[in-house]
Amino acid sequence: MKKILPIILVFLLILQTGCVNQKNIGELNTRPPKYVFLFIGDGMGWPQITAYANYMGTMEADFIGTLANPTPENPPVPLFPSFTRFPEMGIAATQDASKFIADSASAATAIASGVITLDGALGMDAFGNPVPSIAELLRDQKNYKIGLVSSVSIDHATPSAFYSHLLNRRNYYDIALDLIASGFDYFGGGGFRLPYGMDGDMPGILEQMEEAGYTVANTYEDIAALGSDSGKVIAIAPVLDNDRGDAALLYTIDRSEDDMSLSDFVRIGIDVLHGEQGFFMMVEGGKLDWACHGNDAATMIMEIHDFYSAVGVAVEFAEKYPDETLIIVTGDHETGGLSNGFNLTGYDTYMNLLSYQKISLTRFAIHYILPWRSAQTSFEEAMQSVETLFGLTLPQNASDETEPLLILSPREIEMLREAYDLSMIPFKERVYDSEEYLAEYSYYWYEPFQLAVTRILNNKAGLAWTSTSHTALPVPVFAKGMGAEHFSGFYDNIEIFHKLVAILGLEN
Repeated sequence: MKKILPIILVFLLILQTGCVNQKNIGELNTRPPKYVFLFIGDGMGWPQITAYANYMGTMEADFIGTLANPTPENPPVPLFPSFTRFPEMGIAATQDASKFIADSASAATAIASGVITLDGALGMDAFGNPVPSIAELLRDQKNYKIGLVSSVSIDHATPSAFYSHLLNRRNYYDIALDLIASGFDYFGGGGFRLPYGMDGDMPGILEQMEEAGYTVANTYEDIAALGSDSGKVIAIAPVLDNDRGDAALLYTIDRSEDDMSLSDFVRIGIDVLHGEQGFFMMVEGGKLDWACHGNDAATMIMEIHDFYSAVGVAVEFAEKYPDETLIIVTGDHETGGLSNGFNLTGYDTYMNLLSYQKISLTRFAIHYILPWRSAQTSFEEAMQSVETLFGLTLPQNASDETEPLLILSPREIEMLREAYDLSMIPFKERVYDSEEYLAEYSYYWYEPFQLAVTRILNNKAGLAWTSTSHTALPVPVFAKGMGAEHFSGFYDNIEIFHKLVAILGLEN
């Protein structure tokens, strides 16, 4: 009881604070925006944004080889994404109803519906009651068109919090049925994780969408033909990252020029939604979170760049309709406990080292580590590919062209060999001989060798991770356009919903 009481008090205090802020905003007279964009960088906190800025600044200024000794004439200058310079900035806390670290479902529900809830819950409060999302309120009360875009599957936690009402975010088939029932006007990006149910014997989701009047576009030709006369639409990338059944966009670092990006789906969504009615579009950079779970900074940075480019499409639109558009950019939580600084690099960073990485965590695990396990490839042979893909080099393989900072130390080689030996054991047969070892290598499906490779590269660049899970860090909120002034200050993430309700003149 002693442990439960503080949690209840915090919960009640949060709810009380939310009501007070809602009342204050409601007293303000603000003309509602006609077009609303809500961008959610899944797992994106200030550490991720800072790492992106420092990397881009490093590469833009060509500090390679000089970072240890910058001069006043050539100082290190971070290049923060332009959305960090939106006129208004706030900070949002991200706890859920039972603990300080939220999962993506509870965090998305807080933003979408303005309630603090439990892990895994979508569109439900902490007591199991369904609650309407901002998208549903706009559809029902203002007749706005609604669009949802994600770089992960469209039935994943963040997008589904805007249309689904279930206690378990893993019920993907039921979530997809809720998507169809929502009647929202545009879905774009990834596909469905279980389009025929858990056992593959249920009526197909895409077939049911067509029966419900949706245009299903999943080829380049069909997607290119979409426009304002297409009716209700679901646009799914023709090429998906489906090695693990994720039905997501490819990681940016793995894409070819022809593969579709998050910004492509935002641009298509605007074409589909724009008309006499207003519209609301939620856009999630979901694979940003996955890269952070895998402690892969290079892949994460490329995902932030993809997310940043998508925000840029909305900014271009807002320049045409400056008196009618509101753009909000935020994160749902921070993932990975990323620090911009590492003890072994002291007061220096070497962010250019991340440019040696050529492949994402997923592609490395699926297309390299798993075949190595099947063939029982030797550590030394595997390290030849690691050198090509990540730049990390065994001392005996170094040449005059090798970047000295990427030559592995005896300690790093020992870490890699230990992780490689564990990855050569099938997942279900692995025995973890201590809690520390379990915590180090057992998160989800991530391979120990993949984690060791990216962590060592990140450490050499001057970055470090404390977790393969989420953290309790607050996240920034950036706002531009009609009503943006109400998003400054420090508040709980449920206030994003309450502020939108007040600004848009909705009843809740």
